[in-house]
Amino acid sequence: MARKKVQPKAKEEPAERVGADVVEEIRLALISKKHTLSRAINSELDEMRDGAEGHHLADMDDLGGDANDEETSYKILEIESAELDQIDYALGRITAGTYGLCEECEKPIHGDRLRALPFATLCVTCQRSSERFEED
Repeated sequence: MARKKVQPKAKEEPAERVGADVVEEIRLALISKKHTLSRAINSELDEMRDGAEGHHLADMDDLGGDANDEETSYKILEIESAELDQIDYALGRITAGTYGLCEECEKPIHGDRLRALPFATLCVTCQRSSERFEED
């Protein structure tokens, strides 16, 4: 029987710390995203408040649908609030000068990863390890 040749895993190239210009680009994108999310959250809260004031006039069928809508709105707000927290944390790391370093191994996080996920706190290797640990 022929043996399959096992190919070694491709090694990731060590990342270099992202430059100040990239960090500034990401900082501006994070600030913009923060403002957009803040406006969306405030708008959703206003809509929920306005909807709650009109409940006393609604019939029972409307109230059932409203409850589902309200639950969905709360979940969206929860997700958006968590993202705002991540953005604030990333902005704090930029200010502290620790942005772009993995919180686990302290090696630089690849610039492409930071551009795709600007509030990443782990390099790809540590993120994978973390996910494997969570699965077990």
